[in-house]
Amino acid sequence: MYEYLQGRIDEVGAAWVIVDVGGVGWHLSVSGRCAAAMEIGSEQRLLVHLAVSETSQVLYGFENGTERALFRRLLQVNGIGPSSAIGLLSSLPPDEMVRAILDGDTKRLTAMKGVGKKTAERLIVELRDHLEDLVQPGGAGSLFTPPTKATASTSDLERVLVELGASPALAETSARAAYEKLGASADFQELLRFALASTS
Repeated sequence: MYEYLQGRIDEVGAAWVIVDVGGVGWHLSVSGRCAAAMEIGSEQRLLVHLAVSETSQVLYGFENGTERALFRRLLQVNGIGPSSAIGLLSSLPPDEMVRAILDGDTKRLTAMKGVGKKTAERLIVELRDHLEDLVQPGGAGSLFTPPTKATASTSDLERVLVELGASPALAETSARAAYEKLGASADFQELLRFALASTS
């Protein structure tokens, strides 16, 4: 419905800004990092996302496509709503959050405000395979070097191990050990059996 707003920054709060667009003030909820980058009186173009619930309509603002894309991915995670998602973006830069999710770095994720171990693991399990447009060249942000074939295969093995009950950290360690021992050309079932043995 709404794609962006362009106008003068009229007011700035800790997690919101008011943008004057043709004499109409638009209140946008933003991450703390986005708010800190806004200067009163400056002309800005902010991407937006409208969140509608039974009791409210809230317009969220973002500095760039990467921030908004990650916000929308976070909304796909069970238990995370718009206010929680914008809070997470205030805690960690988008590029660092994406890297932590891709690496299965629960320690980095739990350092964010309001994120416990279970939430961190849920972020990894539910989002790891849904960040393609943030890592491929030309995608929203183009933040990282695309994973190699071996890395992608390791990630597949890690995902299966997590689904079978292993923690993300243990799954990562076991998957890497399996590939180092058997090689990337080994049959996936052999790799899985080796990795499962190391998790027990």
